[in-house]
Amino acid sequence: MLNGWHLWLTSRTWDEVALLLLGMSLLDGPRYCVATAITCIYDWVCGIKRSLFSKQPEVEFSHCPSVCVMVVGLNEGSGLGATIESIIGTYPRVEIVVVDDGSDDDMAEVGRAYASQHPGIVRCLSRPWRGGKSSALNIAATHTTAEVVICVDADSHLASDAIWEIVQPFRDENVGAVSATVSVRNCFTNFVTWFQGLEYLQSIFVGRLVAARLNVLPIASGALAGFRRELLVRLGGWDVGPGEDLDITVRIRRIGYRVTFAQYAFCHTEAPTTWKALVKQRRRWEGDGPVRHFSRKHIDMAKPWHRDFRLSNMFMFLDGITFNLLCGYGMVIWSVMILLHPDMRPHPYAWMTFYIVSVLAEIVALGPLMYYSRQRKHDAIVALAFPLMPAYRMLLLGVRIFSNTAEIIWRKSFTEPHVPPHVRAVTWRW
Repeated sequence: MLNGWHLWLTSRTWDEVALLLLGMSLLDGPRYCVATAITCIYDWVCGIKRSLFSKQPEVEFSHCPSVCVMVVGLNEGSGLGATIESIIGTYPRVEIVVVDDGSDDDMAEVGRAYASQHPGIVRCLSRPWRGGKSSALNIAATHTTAEVVICVDADSHLASDAIWEIVQPFRDENVGAVSATVSVRNCFTNFVTWFQGLEYLQSIFVGRLVAARLNVLPIASGALAGFRRELLVRLGGWDVGPGEDLDITVRIRRIGYRVTFAQYAFCHTEAPTTWKALVKQRRRWEGDGPVRHFSRKHIDMAKPWHRDFRLSNMFMFLDGITFNLLCGYGMVIWSVMILLHPDMRPHPYAWMTFYIVSVLAEIVALGPLMYYSRQRKHDAIVALAFPLMPAYRMLLLGVRIFSNTAEIIWRKSFTEPHVPPHVRAVTWRW
């Protein structure tokens, strides 16, 4: 079989080879491997230079601004206690504001119990009706005067040094928001969560490091992110979601502030455990980014004559549109070209080549992951899912194409059920 594949591959013309490489360049895996490998090699060389010519400095958390951790949610009573426990005692100047967004479980009772146990640190707010995440965050933000506001999902668990890590970049007055690493807590439940575990490590833990270095990071994750409170006041808080985390981050960038990444500020969260739940989640995530926000609400980032135009924001815009929108439709066109090509269409060796190169790209991407990892044994086990990642990425690509198309034609993000109907009804449609 290998001899047959080798003969088939060596007999291809240059235009056929170029056609195969074109399809591979449109996938997330190969793109990630190139960008992360270059960043990793650069950091490795710089690390060698520092070790040879200077003493390695110890990690020191010197910046200690006042912090308000805002935990908002709906029907999160079962996990809220663990979330609060992971925050209390990990940072000296911290307050926690919990907002129960109209839950019908015991979330408010759990929040009030912790508020009574930790007076002056924990505060619980509750309302009888649901207003959505953006509204709940805005309520929480009006009940603090802290310098830095940190948003945490009510079902997440913070690492012991996560707050310390996330506030350090705020020493730079030009930093307006800091994104953090979100990892999958239940990655070994089944194959669905295992794939997500590796995906999060590659796209968030390493991928967002690269995006921040290139100054094209568009999002501070809603699961864990820090913001300079004065900027939230200046911007009037969060707009109606979905994609409220991306939207507020882009708005902070547009008024001239940097968005950076605290790679070792870890937040552990539960990932969907079924394929149906995963597809539903990604269908909601994908369409609102490149279409709702970049192509509509923030389209003027690509207009040099606009008063808020910045070159870095235009590059961020082009990055989001190209890789999250155009590459998907490019894969559709490529697939049609392959199916219509007389020498590619029926031949299994064409798909075999595509799979092998995709797996090699996954292997290359594992190098940077292991280099930056601080828990290499755990991450190495997660990385064992790499042979099946090309199939997983193709599934997510299909969801992305569907979501973007639905948003372009029907504006599906404005009918998502996680935004209450009375809020959706009065939301301006971009």
